[in-house]
Amino acid sequence: MKRFNLIFLVVLVLSLPFTLHLKANVLEKLGMVIASGYDKVDGNKIKGTYVLHQIDPSSKSTILTITSESLTSKGARVAANRQSHKKVVAGQMRVVIYDYKLAQSGLSTLVDTLFRDASVASTIYMAVSKESAEDLLTHKYTQFSDVGSFIVDDIQQNILGEQMISGTLHEFLSALYSTADPMVPLLQRKGDSVELKNVALFNGDKLVGTVGPREAFFLKTIRDRYKSGSIELSLATNQLGDIAKNVKEKTVRIVIENIASSCTKKLISQNPLKFQVNIKMKGVLTESSAQLDFRQVGVIQTLQKKLDDESEKQIQILLKKLISLDSDPIGFGEFFRSRVYHSNLTSDKWHDMYKSASYDVHVDIRIVRMGQIQ
Repeated sequence: MKRFNLIFLVVLVLSLPFTLHLKANVLEKLGMVIASGYDKVDGNKIKGTYVLHQIDPSSKSTILTITSESLTSKGARVAANRQSHKKVVAGQMRVVIYDYKLAQSGLSTLVDTLFRDASVASTIYMAVSKESAEDLLTHKYTQFSDVGSFIVDDIQQNILGEQMISGTLHEFLSALYSTADPMVPLLQRKGDSVELKNVALFNGDKLVGTVGPREAFFLKTIRDRYKSGSIELSLATNQLGDIAKNVKEKTVRIVIENIASSCTKKLISQNPLKFQVNIKMKGVLTESSAQLDFRQVGVIQTLQKKLDDESEKQIQILLKKLISLDSDPIGFGEFFRSRVYHSNLTSDKWHDMYKSASYDVHVDIRIVRMGQIQ
């Protein structure tokens, strides 16, 4: 028995280099898609742009970009394969980008095709491009050579840093097949770089509008919670009273970081439809554009009250905007369905109700300590 084990071990060790060599040869024959982008073009066609990683010792660059057209996204990838000297595979794809016009026309068919592809993970990031996805992915950037990996890393680190909402394929479909609405990051090329501009909002599978970073902060505050968020708010100097009597600027900008938040929602009435939203936030005041004497009694309390008022105002503006766009990314419809027994709520029925919704918003901000004030 010992002799058999020894022979087996020797054979295994001798075959290992061959196995590794075989695997390397297989990888050298593949063009692995890292990022893909889709644009709407004339004649109901779709233009696909693919950023490929290739293992090729004889090539100067490991990055290859291919553009193709077809009537479907699957067909565009097949057409791209005909342009490549290596087999195009999607198993390593980490982000898919749709241009603004295509997203406005509806993404359900494209997203469903993506979901049915067994080689594509449901954790793949989704995004919308302000300009064409082709321009975003084919531009010759001087700051980096691999635009696909740059976009993935940019989205990932901003999600982990709680500076951007998460929009994976799984999250998009979960919202799409419920009474809520999806949302994904909006990308925009700025010269030789790519930035996360805003958040793209959907009604069902159609893009209907966007919200900026500050609105996105409050949106996530209601929908989810922060562990270490940050926000900059502007307060009118004349509303701060005596604590800002020596301030000459018309507004005072306050930055709060390391924010931990929680939100509770309550259905007050069904007819008229009314919700109560209670938000609690704790954070560190790290910057003030004006010289306020924070050692003075009552300054922090006054500032907290004004921050509460301003936040409630901004949230009401946001909620009215979402209603005007007929988009419910927060998921009030799902909350309603969970609270009303036998509601038989459908997406269409909810959106009819959603138009008349109103909200009581209460915000309680606590500055737990002071950082280095600038």
